[in-house]
Amino acid sequence: MKKTHLLLSFIALFLVTSCGSTKKVVKADPYVGEWNLVISGTPQGDVSATMTISKNEAGEYTGIVNSDMGAMNLNNVKIVDSKLSATFVTQDIDFGLTGTFENMLFKGYVSGMGEDFKTDGKKVVSQ
Repeated sequence: MKKTHLLLSFIALFLVTSCGSTKKVVKADPYVGEWNLVISGTPQGDVSATMTISKNEAGEYTGIVNSDMGAMNLNNVKIVDSKLSATFVTQDIDFGLTGTFENMLFKGYVSGMGEDFKTDGKKVVSQ
């Protein structure tokens, strides 16, 4: 009888411990990834660009914007409460990028040369 209780105890212990998951669930950062942007009304017309947002080992956001004008590093990237602020330089001119993420959409402005250019984007979903 004692052996039966001991055996049942081991089986129960095995079932309880094997049902638990040892995998750590990591929530995907909704801002990290590629975003297709259209910057409207610039002197060059509407400009299509791709913004890539990453997170470094220190947990800080970094980014790059690629367009026909080249690749531009995003500096001072901050995302707080779904609001983005960053700066970049192209053709020796300083620009600011500000906006809001809403689900898979980005709405904001590129500011520079005394102008604000409406910027709309959508996150690229890899399949």
